[in-house]
Amino acid sequence: MKNGLIALFCTWFILLFPLQASAAGSVPYKTETMSADGNVIETQTAYMPIGLFADNSDIVKPEDIFIDKKNHVYIADAEAKKILVFDESGKQIHVIGEGDLEEPTGVFVDSDGKVFVADYKREQIVTFSEKGKLQDTFGKPDSPLFGKKSPFLPQKVGVDKRGNIFVIGEGSTNGIIQLGHDGTFLGYYGVNTTQNSLKSFLQNLITSDEQKKRMFLKTPPAPGNIAIDERGLIYTITEGTKQEVIKKLNVAGQNLLPPDISDIGSFKDITIDPNGNIFVLNEGGKIVQFDSYGNMLFSFAGKDEGSNRLGLFQQPTGIAVNDSGLLYVTDGERGTVQIFHASAFGQKVNEGIALYKEGLYVESQRYWREVLRMNTSFGLAHTAMGESLYKQQKYEEALEEYRVAEDRGGYSNAFWEIRQMWMKEHLSKVFLILAALLIVRILLKYADRKKNILKGVREKRDRIKGAVLVKQLLYMTKFLKHPIDSFYYIKKEHAASVTSASILYVVLLIEYLIAKYLTGFIFRSGTEGSTLFLEVATVFSPILLFLIANYLVSTITDGEGTFKQIYIGTIYSLAPYLLFILPLTLISNVLTFNESFIYVFSIRITYAWCLLILFFMIKEIHNFSISETIRNIFVTLFGMVILVLVLFVVYVLLDQVYEFVYSIIQEVILRV
Repeated sequence: MKNGLIALFCTWFILLFPLQASAAGSVPYKTETMSADGNVIETQTAYMPIGLFADNSDIVKPEDIFIDKKNHVYIADAEAKKILVFDESGKQIHVIGEGDLEEPTGVFVDSDGKVFVADYKREQIVTFSEKGKLQDTFGKPDSPLFGKKSPFLPQKVGVDKRGNIFVIGEGSTNGIIQLGHDGTFLGYYGVNTTQNSLKSFLQNLITSDEQKKRMFLKTPPAPGNIAIDERGLIYTITEGTKQEVIKKLNVAGQNLLPPDISDIGSFKDITIDPNGNIFVLNEGGKIVQFDSYGNMLFSFAGKDEGSNRLGLFQQPTGIAVNDSGLLYVTDGERGTVQIFHASAFGQKVNEGIALYKEGLYVESQRYWREVLRMNTSFGLAHTAMGESLYKQQKYEEALEEYRVAEDRGGYSNAFWEIRQMWMKEHLSKVFLILAALLIVRILLKYADRKKNILKGVREKRDRIKGAVLVKQLLYMTKFLKHPIDSFYYIKKEHAASVTSASILYVVLLIEYLIAKYLTGFIFRSGTEGSTLFLEVATVFSPILLFLIANYLVSTITDGEGTFKQIYIGTIYSLAPYLLFILPLTLISNVLTFNESFIYVFSIRITYAWCLLILFFMIKEIHNFSISETIRNIFVTLFGMVILVLVLFVVYVLLDQVYEFVYSIIQEVILRV
């Protein structure tokens, strides 16, 4: 019923108003979304331009747009010096501020119909009644807390339910200017933070306090626009930064959205729909929709390069959304307002989001099924389906949806439930099997003492362990307790060989691949797009660089170790990894986030153990002191960097030679 009413409304809208219709299949832009693996992919058209709103020559240079509870459209026209008001059909109702405004750049209407205008040129916030009667003007606050030298150049304005006025001022690096209903300065709100770079960090380390005082202070960027949702939460956008470009502020001024929500630093305007979805418009004409949690849903529209087609903009300045979900976007260069409405695909996503946001996961399931039928790669739909199935206690199905969505938190919760059910059903059997195995072991040991029944097995085991190669391979267990003595025997008594070391290098690669691809999903990362060649290079490139660099450096610094000894000692230094990575991989498949510290701590201990043994290897193989060993390690690392640079230069030169020879051959072929 609801879908039918929306479709009927859109049809009525197109027929009634002077619009330039655009077919869904002929939109001049592509729509993008986030895939399940976190990549931006192209998807079906989510929003379509349906025409121009109020094709009226009175609109000259719209700078801002606002839609009130009655769906009346307010347009701040900076060049016409007034606020134009239209009803939802596009008919102009009246004009506000003609003769009272100089350069209106922002407009807001509160729940009582009171109109607030940011007049940039007059440096004032001007208020009007619903009918357009001038009421108040608020200029620069005279409070000493505001600052005598602080500029008051209002660009945008918003008002919360308590009547507090929030002003976006040009160059207001202290944050949003907050005024009381009578214009009293209440303070700054939602100040942006500065980003510490490596340059500034080093600068702070090497400069004195006096030098710091003479340096320019680093100030945070000023917010560029503001929106307030139905609950009174304040949203801002900021240009010139990569972190917290879009902020959703609570009462304390803290951001509720992910700091890396977007890397676009040129957003012009922001608006919030009744379901809490966030729409932002950038200076390139791109419209990006996020849900209330900051997940990117769609990116569409774009810059007009002369085609003059609907859906593209020359100078986008403002965006607003009405109760029906229609988007209104102003173009300051053309003096127009374009309207977008959601396609069938976009409507399904928005309807699913509305229920999902309210925690009605089961009810939203039918919408997500439709979305996935249209686009199986839509990441958020898989997460929502997982939540729905989880609420219905269909944990196996939920697990698969979470896996596809790369939602490790949801996967962990579903896996915990599955594990609990398995343990309730099978744990008693597991204990019985373990008890039976223990009893069998005890009986075998007793029988062996009485009858010596395992003599043949022991002799066979001893023969296998006595083989030279097997003995050399098993020698790596000695490094866990006595690494210093073990390296002595490798160096002086040849307890290991090149053959055994080479076998262990192959084992290292195999175990690395097993660990990478069979680690539990919760702890696994970076398996997409890998090839066997890339994996081999990942494992052996740093090892080969280390072997060469350490040998060359140690030779210069009077190290006693040969390349053969370094080759053998390096792989035996990785004994903890070789012995424990497979058990840890197995354990990772039965853990949830609640027990993640077991896996993470064990992995870190394993790596640290390997590094410690490697330290002893360099010390003992080369017969260095501790200080000489530390110096050797740093010089070796530097040598590895130099080797990489040399290889890069050689590659560039060979590539140039190849291009030169190839061009000559091509020239000869063409001339002959």
